[in-house]
Amino acid sequence: MKPDRIESILFLQKAEVLPLQKPAVVEAIRRELPGAGVTTCGSAEDVPEGGGFDAVIAPTLPWLPQALSRLARYDWIHFLSAGVEKIWDMPFPKDGVLLTKSSGVHGSPMSEFAIGAMLHFAKSFDQFVEQSRERVWNRVWLDELDGRTVTIIGMGHVGGAIARRARAFGMNVIGVQRTPRDTPGVATTVGIEQLPNVLPHTQYLVVCLPLTPDTEGLVDDVLLAQLPAGAVLVDISRGGVVRQGAVVDALKRGNLRGAALDVFEEEPLPPTSPLWGKPSILLTPHVSGTSPRYMEKAIEVFIANAKQLLAGLPAMTPVDIERRY
Repeated sequence: MKPDRIESILFLQKAEVLPLQKPAVVEAIRRELPGAGVTTCGSAEDVPEGGGFDAVIAPTLPWLPQALSRLARYDWIHFLSAGVEKIWDMPFPKDGVLLTKSSGVHGSPMSEFAIGAMLHFAKSFDQFVEQSRERVWNRVWLDELDGRTVTIIGMGHVGGAIARRARAFGMNVIGVQRTPRDTPGVATTVGIEQLPNVLPHTQYLVVCLPLTPDTEGLVDDVLLAQLPAGAVLVDISRGGVVRQGAVVDALKRGNLRGAALDVFEEEPLPPTSPLWGKPSILLTPHVSGTSPRYMEKAIEVFIANAKQLLAGLPAMTPVDIERRY
């Protein structure tokens, strides 16, 4: 089902965040979708009982099922995130309603993060920060990205943006995806089954896959053992795609000389995790996709989908219920 009109929109957000986002969201929708009314709610209890809406805009809120259960009708849910792995355990119908996501909003910030993480290790920034603290003058020979091979597992919006930026640094780019296709800036594109052929020649491995039953645990001991000694891992996928224990083991073996980890199997990362405090690990708290323009971009994706639907065309960023992303 897809809406043939978009006149009533429900915007859901955390109560503490809603006042900050409401003005810009309402203004953008009224400007781009004249005549559309916007109702905003900061909790499930605020949602009008028995209400009907052509579209619901929401993050993957833990109270989303309760909010939806109060409605008599909703034709479309647009998620404010590109990743939707949380919704599959939520008790609300996934069939008979259009589901879309905010694909594309992470391309710039996450690709910049990936390049920054590679430079972090290539230029030994961690070492120099520590030397600065200790007032130590110790020159070392640095690496460069130019001419190095980066293999990107996952060639969606984020993977494509990383490829373009890596190519600008003169890197040799290998893209890995379910169905290989030509991508600008990518020298070679292969299927996941061909990873054993490209990993031995990979200096930088970037993982930017969604978490699905097919990708969970994909990057494990066997995969990381195929990397050459001294490779670097950058994980900006979803927690569970990369096995954290395998990363620790690969660092001990020397297959990895460094790892930039932004997502984890358990978040927040427990204080007892062996990942903490290692100089070979750049550890960040799931921030690679953040941007001051995030909400602006997410609403732009919603509006682009709305205009497509009103023109009788398919949604631009549908959620694939079969593949779960």
